[in-house]
Amino acid sequence: MNKIKILIAALSLLVSFSVFSQGEGDKIIAIVGNDVVLQSDLNFQLYTYMQQNNIQEISNEMVQQVFQNLVSEKLMLAKAEQDSIFISTDEVNKQVEGRIREMVAQFGSEKNVEEAYGLTIPKIKNLLRDQTERNMMLTRVKQAKFGYGIYVTKPEVTKFYNDYQDSLPMVPETYDLSQIIRIPKITEDAKFIARDKAEKILDSIKAGGNFDELAKRNSDDSLSAIQGGALGKSKKGSFVKEFEDAAFLLKPGEVSGIVESEFGYHIIKLNDKTGDFITCQHILVKFPRLEAADFTEINFLKDLKDKINSGQITFNKAAIEYSQDPKSAADSGHIGKLSVNNLDPLEVAALNPLSIGGLSDPVKVGDERYYGYYMYRVNDKFPEHKATLESDYVLIEQYAQKFKEQKLLGEWLEELKKTIYLEIKL
Repeated sequence: MNKIKILIAALSLLVSFSVFSQGEGDKIIAIVGNDVVLQSDLNFQLYTYMQQNNIQEISNEMVQQVFQNLVSEKLMLAKAEQDSIFISTDEVNKQVEGRIREMVAQFGSEKNVEEAYGLTIPKIKNLLRDQTERNMMLTRVKQAKFGYGIYVTKPEVTKFYNDYQDSLPMVPETYDLSQIIRIPKITEDAKFIARDKAEKILDSIKAGGNFDELAKRNSDDSLSAIQGGALGKSKKGSFVKEFEDAAFLLKPGEVSGIVESEFGYHIIKLNDKTGDFITCQHILVKFPRLEAADFTEINFLKDLKDKINSGQITFNKAAIEYSQDPKSAADSGHIGKLSVNNLDPLEVAALNPLSIGGLSDPVKVGDERYYGYYMYRVNDKFPEHKATLESDYVLIEQYAQKFKEQKLLGEWLEELKKTIYLEIKL
């Protein structure tokens, strides 16, 4: 959990996939070999690109870039099919399980992962499988062409720098940081507020209110809310225990009472049940984050900062004992180097006046859905500067390698276009 906000961005892209899934009338915008590129594919990739790069408006250049990347991916997958490259189910499952373990380590528990994604672990795994298989296939076909990596020699790095040094971006200001994280708890007051709201919604349903419309207006599960709370056909084991136990007790057409889970309060409507499969809808009322819980953690960190500064406890020991991020706590809170490009403005403002060894005041990091309060220690700081071979060789080497990869990949893709059918319909 180096950065909660980075993880939230990643997960929001993942769960948004169904919004752009193929529907009736989905337009074919390219044919590549035996496959097609759909308008919904392009929409999803555009959404992903905008989220990753914090872009608010779509430009023609962006559409073309994303579209060309889609076509390139399809060309490589067609080549993999031609060459009978196969990825076994076991290989995919191992990768998925590894990714889940990383998420659990980053968020602290499976419960925290599920809360952040708004999905159960089994559903997250299902979404990851298709993505993982495709990525493994692309990696495998590129390995067949280029071996296990495209490397650059020292002379190549030097030539790249000499040719493009005036075009290289400035190396941003960078901090070497350690952190202590505290996450506000859900209070009984928060539960009372959420339950009151859930009871009013349930009363509206009992009075004849339309479940779909009430879900659209009130559910805090934004992904299902736009579909009237619909969760689709799901197998037993797809939901948290409390939700699943209540759902499987219902008869088709019945609406549950208020069901509590770690996500909040649910109202469930069962539409169909066949063996181990159910089709249902729900309305989720999340527990609100109250200022009192926030102030508890803010004051805890401020008090801890005073104790560290007065020598009552070392930062390293405090991180190990009190940080709620197990991964960084295991390394005495150390998270390594982060440039200002990877920090929020509030974090930059908190870090900017600090000297080496200085401690920040608590900083809120994340969004209203999942956030924590961070206290940072500045271990070292590096001002913005123009890249040089002497001070930034590793970074320039990465630029040179990427440049070489793109050049060789572009040449290969042009070769593939000669042997794989391609029709652009845009």
